[in-house]
Amino acid sequence: MKQKYDAVQEFFKEVMVKDEDFGVIPGTQKPSLYKPGAEKLCELYGFAAIVKEKIEERSFETGFYRVSFTLQMIHRSSGVIIGEGVGECSTNESKYMYRWVSENKIPRLLNKDELLFEEKEGQYGAYKSFRIPNEDLYSQWNTILKMAYKRAYVGLTLQCTRSSGIFTQDEAEMDDYADVAPEDRKQQRGGRAANANSGRYQGGGQKSGGTSGGSRSAGGQSGGSAQKNRVLALMKQQELDWNSLADTASIALGRQIKKVISDIQTEADWKIVGDFLEMEASTQQDGGFDPADLPEDL
Repeated sequence: MKQKYDAVQEFFKEVMVKDEDFGVIPGTQKPSLYKPGAEKLCELYGFAAIVKEKIEERSFETGFYRVSFTLQMIHRSSGVIIGEGVGECSTNESKYMYRWVSENKIPRLLNKDELLFEEKEGQYGAYKSFRIPNEDLYSQWNTILKMAYKRAYVGLTLQCTRSSGIFTQDEAEMDDYADVAPEDRKQQRGGRAANANSGRYQGGGQKSGGTSGGSRSAGGQSGGSAQKNRVLALMKQQELDWNSLADTASIALGRQIKKVISDIQTEADWKIVGDFLEMEASTQQDGGFDPADLPEDL
């Protein structure tokens, strides 16, 4: 999870462009993910969206149009379905059913006194903008089709990449998230983890009646460490030398590891390194994207 968090955070800093891939939509409070940004996130994760179902209702007499998309997100290299989402749009939404015009553009058939209006400030002073029915709904059909798909796609991307939490922040917090360097984020998290571990060791010592050092020895660099033995076995299996193992451990733990045996102190850290080694081996065996691996209906 830490590796994925760092990857996404670095991705936002180096690749995502504010007001192009994400930004604050006028009239809203929180940043939103835009479709170009969703496409980049899917590329990062190796995901692809496919249309599972498309439902349309239309009337050539009234101009009414409604469309709903059900999309599935798949992992491209394995064909595994990651999630499913729905997006809908119709001409009954106010921004498609109505349009805003100045007073001199109100059609003669409409009574100005019965229309909704907004008072605005312009270059030449205050003026009123009136809401009138959109008499050409047919020209909106293609826009509505694209909007329904975009809503399904963006929502599904947020769900499958676990990025919803990023876009529930305030704009200033979002800017901070995009601006902080990943290495600084690692240092901040490393400090919190060290404090948490320190408290755990002290708590363990008090519980057993021993010292904090005794607790650390019991849970740390013990001769019978199952996770340590697991890492050493993976090291031998993957034909790594000590320098390569130290580099891998540094990436997995988010801190510099120079001497593996002395710098990795806890059973939990040995487990993180072991899990990372297994993940790396699995990735190398995967062999990348092969179109033949996709489901037949694609």
